Amino acid sequence: MKRCAWPSEGRRILVPAWALFFALFVSFVSLLGALPACAVPVLNLEDCLRLADENSPTLAGAEAQRDSARGLLSQSAVADRVTLSGTVTAERSGRGGEEGASYSAGVSAGLKIFDSNRNRYRIEARRQNLSKADADAENTLLSVHAAVKQAYAALLLKLRTQEHREQSVMAHEQRLEQAQGFYDAGSKPWYDVTKARVDLGNAQLALVEAQGSVSLAKKELLNAMGIKRDEDFSVVPVSFDVPSELLASAPSLALENRPDYRASELSLLGGEASLKAEARGSSPTLSLSGGYSASGSQAFDLTQGWNAGLKMTVPVVDGGEVKAGVAVACAQVRSLEASREQLRQKILLEVGKALVSLENAREQVRISGLTLESAEENCRIAEGRYETGVGAPLEVTDALLNLTEARLAAESAHYALHTAVIELERAVGLEFHGLSSSDRAPAKTPEAWRLP
Repeated sequence: MKRCAWPSEGRRILVPAWALFFALFVSFVSLLGALPACAVPVLNLEDCLRLADENSPTLAGAEAQRDSARGLLSQSAVADRVTLSGTVTAERSGRGGEEGASYSAGVSAGLKIFDSNRNRYRIEARRQNLSKADADAENTLLSVHAAVKQAYAALLLKLRTQEHREQSVMAHEQRLEQAQGFYDAGSKPWYDVTKARVDLGNAQLALVEAQGSVSLAKKELLNAMGIKRDEDFSVVPVSFDVPSELLASAPSLALENRPDYRASELSLLGGEASLKAEARGSSPTLSLSGGYSASGSQAFDLTQGWNAGLKMTVPVVDGGEVKAGVAVACAQVRSLEASREQLRQKILLEVGKALVSLENAREQVRISGLTLESAEENCRIAEGRYETGVGAPLEVTDALLNLTEARLAAESAHYALHTAVIELERAVGLEFHGLSSSDRAPAKTPEAWRLP
């Protein structure tokens, strides 16, 4: 019998290249397996609101409107400032064989001294427009936050629905095992097994649908936050409700805090300022001008001069332009007054609807809780009757179905309460949940979600 002998010390061992490559590959895979997996980001409501503040294109557009209003205000203020301009010219000419040159340089300044406060009211109108742009930006922020909260609450509902569907599948699996055991023991017919299989299949189909709804709800929340990338994440449950002491004062709070109502008042003030500016279109203006110049045919031998003057302009006949402008401004003021009143009535109506929805949602939560307790008790009774051989499998199926529906109805009632609270926040112009303008911190955006 031949024995395998170890090679002597001086002998080389040849290892195939593929074996060495395979060993390295296995080591690399083992190393990757030992590394910790990337954790899925967990976001709470405040995180989502901060992400929306950082990434929402709607908020970026509102900020651009504010910048535009600032620029228009600066344009109006220029008319009351000193203007200064300078000119330098050099030219050569020829005629009949003779050539010549001329050089000149000068600086001029002007200042409007008096225009019957016409530009002052124009500046005031632009200043009110800037304040309106600020209010519009705040209103846009509230709208974006309301959309994020709505999407967040919808995702919570879908997640809870998925959990209840999973519980339903587990219950039907246990029901199938129980029916199979009874059939094997000879105490129940084969019909109970097939019925349990059908019920399990229906529960599994409902679970697949719930899982798809969760994926869609996550995409909607990402869209509300302005996140372009389709990243996976999880959220933290949150409870929405309103302090009872705020309900009685909701209408007055809405008129005090709604940014769009404040914007309508600022628009009216701006329109009144524009009317005053138009009414002074036929008033005289007084301006001061002066300058210094030097000119001549030699670049370094120029004749110097200066001028100063005071100019008054008095419109005599303008063909009715000022009168027409005043009429247009008056009509715009009346339109703004009507729009403000229309918005006031709309706000009070929205607050009233939100209060009714909130009261109905609270009642739905109470009733759905009682219904869920009854469904749980009914399910226990049906399962006990079936185990003792008294009840039919259809009773257990109906009881499990009613229990699942009662759980889903309770979750829908809580979602309706969340929606009613969000609607009341939007109607009043305040945020009862999430970030306020005073405590908004820099967004903690995951690196993979940051915009390039």
